[in-house]
Amino acid sequence: MEKYTIKKILSNNVVLVENENQSYVLVGKGIGFGKKKGFVIENPKSIEEKFISLKGLSENEYENFLTKVDPKIIELVEEIMEMVKSELGKGLNPNVHVGLIDHINFAIKRLKEGIEIVNPFLIETKILYPVEYSLAEKAVQILKENLKIDIPEAEIGFLALHIYGGRGDKTKNEALENSKMMNTIVSYVEKRFNIQMDRNSFNYRRFIMHLRGVIDRVTNHKTIENILLEKVKDELRYEFRAAYDISKIMEKTLKVRVPESEVGYIALHLHRIRSQNRS
Repeated sequence: MEKYTIKKILSNNVVLVENENQSYVLVGKGIGFGKKKGFVIENPKSIEEKFISLKGLSENEYENFLTKVDPKIIELVEEIMEMVKSELGKGLNPNVHVGLIDHINFAIKRLKEGIEIVNPFLIETKILYPVEYSLAEKAVQILKENLKIDIPEAEIGFLALHIYGGRGDKTKNEALENSKMMNTIVSYVEKRFNIQMDRNSFNYRRFIMHLRGVIDRVTNHKTIENILLEKVKDELRYEFRAAYDISKIMEKTLKVRVPESEVGYIALHLHRIRSQNRS
């Protein structure tokens, strides 16, 4: 039978415990009520407590972490994790617990202090990761209802990145770098063609989704034949040169070669964008 010794009562519903020299946070209704340091909780899984492992953090680090965090945020993150598990049919990697708690706690603190949250890659994140963005919207609703605070859309984008990073072997930084890369590419296209792309248009969404397709194919080493390649190189020389530059932006971020066939498809999309802008 598992035994967890209480090291600290964080709230009636959140306690810091120790088991075999490993620290955990347990979240459960009334789990800390009436208890004191040293109390032993036996087989907590049988009474449906939620575990948050603090593995990898030193004693000073997790003590500092728990000092900064509102226990209510810990409870709400567990609710969010359960919601995501219910929606996906599979839970997120437990390792995202601490990062998600820390991020949300800091974001709420900034909002309460009146500091604006800005997300320059919001639209790209929303288009690239629609499933994670939808889950982040539901997560923000949970936070709004329980904390009675208005949370801007910018924060939805950041939470979407955290959720993406908790799925499989993906990482939050990978998603963020991809969103940044898309933003860089769009800025390049606007400057190269002297146009202004409507971020809310279908054409913009289609362009971003095509680039995501390129990302998926090149990172998974899947190539597709482009029977129009030579025709594109001959008739759309300006767009092809721009597409080549875009491929180099992608290669710098993805650390993988973008084949010429993909450059040709990007050129076709650029030609469509230029034509639509002229009309």
